[in-house]
Amino acid sequence: MKKTVLALAAIAASSAAFAQSSVTLYGVVDASVESVKGDKTVTRVSSDNLASSRIAFKGVEDLGGGLKATFLLDASAKVDTGAADSALFSRSAYVGLSGGFGEVRLGRQDSLIGAQLFGVTGTQAYDEGKISGVLAGNDLRRLDNAITYIAPTLVPGLALAAQFSTGYSASVTTEDTGNDGRTYGFSVAYANGPLSAGLGYIKANTDVPGDVENTGVLAYGAYDFGVAKLTAYYNTDDRDGNFDDRDLYGFKVAVPVATGVTLTGGYAQVRGAKGDATSSTGSFNNKNTQDDKASILTFRAQYDLSKRTALYALFTQVRNDKNTDLSVSGVTTANDKSSRGLAVGVRHSF
Repeated sequence: MKKTVLALAAIAASSAAFAQSSVTLYGVVDASVESVKGDKTVTRVSSDNLASSRIAFKGVEDLGGGLKATFLLDASAKVDTGAADSALFSRSAYVGLSGGFGEVRLGRQDSLIGAQLFGVTGTQAYDEGKISGVLAGNDLRRLDNAITYIAPTLVPGLALAAQFSTGYSASVTTEDTGNDGRTYGFSVAYANGPLSAGLGYIKANTDVPGDVENTGVLAYGAYDFGVAKLTAYYNTDDRDGNFDDRDLYGFKVAVPVATGVTLTGGYAQVRGAKGDATSSTGSFNNKNTQDDKASILTFRAQYDLSKRTALYALFTQVRNDKNTDLSVSGVTTANDKSSRGLAVGVRHSF
């Protein structure tokens, strides 16, 4: 009898060990005072200029044998108004399994190319990835109905992933519409010591009749010299039909000037930057459009008061060509006019 009891206790303890699970609550609170100039000058308190304010729940359960269940529910929260997006978990909402085979995730997620662009240029209101209008920083930054496969690490420093979506946004359905909304993507990234590089690709069939395809490609490389980190990148977007490509290319230099203080400067050029977002053809120019370039100059100073809290200052200036009207933080700016923004704020992570 005693042996039976001991055996049952051992089995229970073993099961409990295999079924260990944890749920983490975390988030970011980011707010700043900004002055943004377009056709008019706007001064206001804004959210999300350095990082997106959010509250998230992340969980993992050890199922034994190297198999784990994972989930992420990530909701946005605007600090300036307290408002949330119309979708509760608009940033991420997925569940997955990971093990020796890699990891599979199901649900709303970052697009692979969107995650890469965020790491290279940023996709906040003062960043080139947002201002330029490229797919990876805007329309295809995240995907609904997505299946993501992350391969196991076969070569140290090398990360491979593939992605498929049955409908990249809630406004797109594949019912009776052929391939409309279907999205395919992959990413390759390598990081070893001071060197990092990557390539991202996405192809999305839009909800425009006729299975019109959007394609985005991102390539980047970076090297950390210790005294400064230099990053160069190139992103190109294409749409089927009589549309011009949209290109974004530039570089960034990050310099640690003191303990906890980093200065980052960047310069980018955008070609094919202007389009009519209200039309059924989206934000791509006709191929006959001329003078559709813009330059973007960015500067950031960040002072880390601790591992969780930072003070920051941002400055971005956009110079438009005759047929472009890009702007900082979405202020209205006429063609051939400049837009600039200055923000000073604080970001806290918990």
